[in-house]
Amino acid sequence: MSPLLRPSKRAQAIEPTLIRALRAGMGPETIDFGLGQTDLAVTEAVRRDLCARHDEPVRAPYTPNAGTPAARRAVADHVGVEPDQIMLTCGVQEGLAVAILGLCDPGDEVLVPDPGFPAYANLVRAAGASPVPYPLAAPTVERPGWGLDVAAVEERLSDAARLVILNNPSNPTGSVHGEANLRALLSLLSQRQIGWVSDEIYEDYVWEGQFISALQASDDGEGIVLSGLSKSHHMMGWRLGWMAGPSETLRALTPLHQHLVTCAPLPAQQAAVIALANHDQAMAQTRAEIGGRRRQVLEALGDVGLGSPPRSAGAFYLFVDVRPWLSKFGTTRAMAERLLEEEDVMVIPGEGFGASGLGHLRLAYTIGGEQLSEGLGRLRKFLMRH
Repeated sequence: MSPLLRPSKRAQAIEPTLIRALRAGMGPETIDFGLGQTDLAVTEAVRRDLCARHDEPVRAPYTPNAGTPAARRAVADHVGVEPDQIMLTCGVQEGLAVAILGLCDPGDEVLVPDPGFPAYANLVRAAGASPVPYPLAAPTVERPGWGLDVAAVEERLSDAARLVILNNPSNPTGSVHGEANLRALLSLLSQRQIGWVSDEIYEDYVWEGQFISALQASDDGEGIVLSGLSKSHHMMGWRLGWMAGPSETLRALTPLHQHLVTCAPLPAQQAAVIALANHDQAMAQTRAEIGGRRRQVLEALGDVGLGSPPRSAGAFYLFVDVRPWLSKFGTTRAMAERLLEEEDVMVIPGEGFGASGLGHLRLAYTIGGEQLSEGLGRLRKFLMRH
């Protein structure tokens, strides 16, 4: 490598994820339970609007950095805030980068969930800050799903703590934070004068219990909520997300967003107005489809001797406990690699999401039809063989 083009410490702070490492071994016929994107088409209202625009003269200028007034109003009405409390981003990923790079300095500490999405810790390191994992409460007989452990967060708050990152519903566990625990944590952070960032991209997929946004659970609103259209309206590649938070904070972060991407794509902003105007109807159809897949997967996992199916109250993931198989494979990564090699089925090992994920596999029920049935059959065959 040329010494003149040596990657910076910031670039080197990004650690390769197990998700991408394993996906490099996929073939054209691999059945993919690994990636968190549905196989569904964009929702019907968005499709019709695109068709109606097909023969119109096309102009695609830059928009205001924070988004068009119409799109910001549509998101604000959807979220329940004012338009000046919204900034449109190129997906949640860019919003996450703006929040972390824009709020953290070298030497700061940022608490990240464990198990949790690996981008959180990577972006914290890129900011020169230190990620501090806080463990989610593992399932028990009394509480069959993963949970938010307020005491575990409090134990890890130091004088250097700048932010706490929340993910609700959770990737990879599919857990949904209960209202009491969420309010207790946000109250604690308010008392300690520590901000928060809540990634709520899976908010529309709640199968058990009730979802409450951190914006509604917080008394002082000293945090930022991230969400978007990738999961709910199957617009992953359109790159349309948003940040919702205090207007003065978003104004201060807008120049960073401006110099990273200028603005979110105009066609995606136009589609967001239509998508959110038809959100409830579109989500009713999506939930019916994804909910059916969820029931099929839970039934299949129960049939292969995994005991009680894993409780996944939200998102479209199951975090499956496979510790009884580790005497054979040693690690869940080795188990996932063997599953890919022997049955051409992709799942993600839990250690890719932090130390607390050891002994688990994340399975995304984002494929359907014959492919879902075939994949579950191959998974059953693999587990029974071993």
